[in-house]
Amino acid sequence: MNWTQEYTKAVTFSYDDGNRQDIHLIELLNAYNLKCTFNLNSGLGENDIWQYEGIPVQRLNLEKCVSLYKGHEIAVHGSRHLNPLELSPEELHHEFADDKAELTRIFGTEPIGMAYAYGCYNDKVIAEIESLGLRYGRTTQPSYNFDVQSDLLRFRPTCHHDDENLFGLVERFLKLNAKEPQILYIWGHSYEPDGKRNWDRIERIFEMLANKPDIFYGTNAEVLL
Repeated sequence: MNWTQEYTKAVTFSYDDGNRQDIHLIELLNAYNLKCTFNLNSGLGENDIWQYEGIPVQRLNLEKCVSLYKGHEIAVHGSRHLNPLELSPEELHHEFADDKAELTRIFGTEPIGMAYAYGCYNDKVIAEIESLGLRYGRTTQPSYNFDVQSDLLRFRPTCHHDDENLFGLVERFLKLNAKEPQILYIWGHSYEPDGKRNWDRIERIFEMLANKPDIFYGTNAEVLL
């Protein structure tokens, strides 16, 4: 559906990397009837483990997680989460094309969007994702607003979930009597509230935003496209 035919406000979330903490995040999203896009690295798996703020960050085995992500969008994030600015043209192609192909095989749906690993991109990177038929690319640069953006391949989220401005932005968004379409777009990584011991922050965000009759809740593709 084109949400702008019935609503003037939309909320969407975007989370990266496909870590085991996605399990708890999805439990919360589903409990509050919220929609999210998960940007996944299909070339990494359960043996890829690192530490964040003293807690282990372990990749999920995506083959076993098809049902986990049901109801949410799967998007490209690079096969092995490599910095796209450090890759040769051939490596860059494989980083994105292989990820798209493998995610399509695993989940049965072809991804149409992505998030840039490390927030890194340039014109060559954008030309590559365009050639693969990807229609939007999320950066990590906050816009701090809700405006509809014309350049979806350099899309700027409203802000990260740990941004000090977030709750003020949420309150302003909720009070909007919008005449034109407005989008609140929040992004992050599910391991961050684990490491920072602030899952209560995530739940507060969800509780504030959920189940409002004047808001459309959708994945990135449903909201941006």
